[in-house]
Amino acid sequence: MNINKNGVKSTFFAVYDGHGGTSCCDFLRDYLHEYIINDKNFPEDPKKAIVEGIHKVEAKFVELVKKKFLKTNQLDRSGSCAIIVMIVGRECYTVNIGDSRAFLSKNNGKTISHLSRDHKPTDEK
Repeated sequence: MNINKNGVKSTFFAVYDGHGGTSCCDFLRDYLHEYIINDKNFPEDPKKAIVEGIHKVEAKFVELVKKKFLKTNQLDRSGSCAIIVMIVGRECYTVNIGDSRAFLSKNNGKTISHLSRDHKPTDEK
Protein backbone atom coordinates (compact mmCIF):
# COMPACT_ATOMS: atom_id res chain seq x y z
CA MET A 1 0.00 0.00 0.00
CA ASN A 2 1.37 3.41 -0.98
CA ILE A 3 0.74 6.35 1.34
CA ASN A 4 1.41 10.07 1.00
CA LYS A 5 0.85 11.96 4.25
CA ASN A 6 2.19 15.44 4.96
CA GLY A 7 4.27 15.20 1.80
CA VAL A 8 6.08 12.07 3.01
CA LYS A 9 5.80 9.08 0.71
CA SER A 10 5.49 5.75 2.48
CA THR A 11 4.88 2.14 1.57
CA PHE A 12 3.45 -0.54 3.83
CA PHE A 13 3.99 -4.28 3.36
CA ALA A 14 2.82 -7.01 5.74
CA VAL A 15 2.42 -10.76 5.94
CA TYR A 16 0.08 -12.12 8.60
CA ASP A 17 0.48 -15.74 9.68
CA GLY A 18 -2.79 -16.59 11.39
CA HIS A 19 -3.50 -19.46 13.71
CA GLY A 20 -6.67 -20.76 15.35
CA GLY A 21 -8.82 -19.28 12.60
CA THR A 22 -8.68 -16.35 10.19
CA SER A 23 -10.47 -13.59 12.12
CA CYS A 24 -7.36 -12.00 13.61
CA CYS A 25 -5.21 -11.99 10.48
CA ASP A 26 -8.16 -10.76 8.40
CA PHE A 27 -8.69 -7.91 10.88
CA LEU A 28 -5.01 -6.99 10.80
CA ARG A 29 -4.96 -7.13 7.00
CA ASP A 30 -7.87 -4.73 6.84
CA TYR A 31 -6.96 -2.29 9.63
CA LEU A 32 -3.40 -2.34 10.97
CA HIS A 33 -1.99 0.00 8.33
CA GLU A 34 -4.85 2.43 9.02
CA TYR A 35 -4.09 2.51 12.75
CA ILE A 36 -0.43 3.23 12.01
CA ILE A 37 -0.84 5.95 9.40
CA ASN A 38 -3.65 7.63 11.35
CA ASP A 39 -1.60 7.72 14.55
CA LYS A 40 -0.77 11.27 15.66
CA ASN A 41 2.96 10.44 15.47
CA PHE A 42 2.93 9.47 11.78
CA PRO A 43 4.99 10.31 9.70
CA GLU A 44 7.20 12.40 12.02
CA ASP A 45 7.94 9.51 14.41
CA PRO A 46 7.28 6.26 12.51
CA LYS A 47 8.61 3.99 15.27
CA LYS A 48 6.19 5.43 17.81
CA ALA A 49 3.32 5.37 15.31
CA ILE A 50 3.99 1.70 14.53
CA VAL A 51 4.11 0.71 18.21
CA GLU A 52 1.00 2.75 19.06
CA GLY A 53 -0.85 1.44 16.00
CA ILE A 54 -0.10 -2.16 16.94
CA HIS A 55 -1.28 -1.62 20.52
CA LYS A 56 -4.47 0.09 19.38
CA VAL A 57 -5.37 -2.52 16.74
CA GLU A 58 -4.80 -5.32 19.26
CA ALA A 59 -7.06 -3.61 21.80
CA LYS A 60 -9.76 -3.11 19.17
CA PHE A 61 -9.61 -6.74 18.06
CA VAL A 62 -9.86 -7.97 21.67
CA GLU A 63 -12.83 -5.64 22.21
CA LEU A 64 -14.59 -7.07 19.14
CA VAL A 65 -13.88 -10.65 20.25
CA LYS A 66 -15.38 -9.92 23.67
CA LYS A 67 -18.49 -8.34 22.13
CA LYS A 68 -18.94 -11.32 19.82
CA PHE A 69 -18.58 -13.71 22.75
CA LEU A 70 -21.23 -11.85 24.74
CA LYS A 71 -23.64 -12.05 21.79
CA THR A 72 -22.97 -15.58 20.58
CA ASN A 73 -21.23 -17.33 23.50
CA GLN A 74 -18.59 -18.42 20.95
CA LEU A 75 -14.98 -17.60 21.74
CA ASP A 76 -12.74 -16.58 18.85
CA ARG A 77 -9.35 -18.16 19.51
CA SER A 78 -7.62 -16.80 16.42
CA GLY A 79 -4.33 -14.97 16.55
CA SER A 80 -1.60 -13.93 14.19
CA CYS A 81 2.11 -13.45 13.83
CA ALA A 82 3.18 -10.61 11.58
CA ILE A 83 6.08 -9.29 9.57
CA ILE A 84 5.75 -5.65 8.63
CA VAL A 85 8.08 -3.64 6.45
CA MET A 86 7.31 0.03 6.20
CA ILE A 87 9.29 2.48 4.13
CA VAL A 88 8.79 6.06 5.29
CA GLY A 89 10.64 8.56 3.14
CA ARG A 90 14.11 7.07 2.84
CA GLU A 91 13.97 4.96 6.03
CA CYS A 92 12.96 1.30 6.23
CA TYR A 93 11.32 -0.09 9.38
CA THR A 94 10.93 -3.81 9.98
CA VAL A 95 8.55 -5.16 12.62
CA ASN A 96 8.33 -8.75 13.76
CA ILE A 97 5.60 -10.11 15.99
CA GLY A 98 5.91 -13.83 16.63
CA ASP A 99 7.98 -16.30 14.67
CA SER A 100 7.57 -15.01 11.13
CA ARG A 101 10.77 -13.95 9.39
CA ALA A 102 11.93 -11.20 7.06
CA PHE A 103 15.07 -11.20 4.92
CA LEU A 104 16.65 -8.64 2.65
CA SER A 105 18.11 -9.90 -0.61
CA LYS A 106 20.80 -7.78 -2.27
CA ASN A 107 23.12 -8.17 -5.23
CA ASN A 108 20.73 -10.41 -7.17
CA GLY A 109 20.40 -12.77 -4.21
CA LYS A 110 24.12 -13.06 -3.52
CA THR A 111 23.74 -11.30 -0.16
CA ILE A 112 20.98 -12.18 2.28
CA SER A 113 20.44 -10.27 5.52
CA HIS A 114 18.13 -11.19 8.39
CA LEU A 115 15.74 -8.34 9.19
CA SER A 116 13.97 -10.05 12.08
CA ARG A 117 14.45 -12.41 14.99
CA ASP A 118 11.87 -14.98 16.07
CA HIS A 119 9.82 -14.08 19.14
CA LYS A 120 9.20 -17.28 21.06
CA PRO A 121 7.97 -17.82 24.63
CA THR A 122 11.22 -19.65 25.41
CA ASP A 123 13.41 -16.67 24.33
CA GLU A 124 14.10 -14.48 27.37
CA LYS A 125 15.03 -11.50 25.16
